[in-house]
Amino acid sequence: MVSIFILALSAAALVKFALHQWRMIWLTTANQPLSDSLRSVAGIETDSIGAQDFGTLMKLCGEVSPNLKRTTPWLREVKGYYVAMGILQKVLKPILRNSAWASDEMRLCSRFVAVVIDQHLSVDFERRAAVRSS
Repeated sequence: MVSIFILALSAAALVKFALHQWRMIWLTTANQPLSDSLRSVAGIETDSIGAQDFGTLMKLCGEVSPNLKRTTPWLREVKGYYVAMGILQKVLKPILRNSAWASDEMRLCSRFVAVVIDQHLSVDFERRAAVRSS
């Protein structure tokens, strides 16, 4: 019985560690600086990216490169997290009237997508410059 308890506790700790590690990876990415090229392509001020911009950025992600949604690590998971936070925000809105936690999480998801698009645009620009110079 004790060994089953230890196993369950260890599994729970491993899951918790994995979730924290995953969140730290995409938070680190979301905190990267954005270039002005994203603003010109997306039509969104890079300093004011909010939770409401997630749909626009995901649409732009598909327009910039259709393969980007499939090849980018964590993009599908961040989209799922964004949807979960949206549902959680709607469910808990009557209970937590002024809680901005879910909105902040959704804003970070939007920022992650913006950074992914920005990085893709930078790599694409560098490739085109290399082809022109050769």
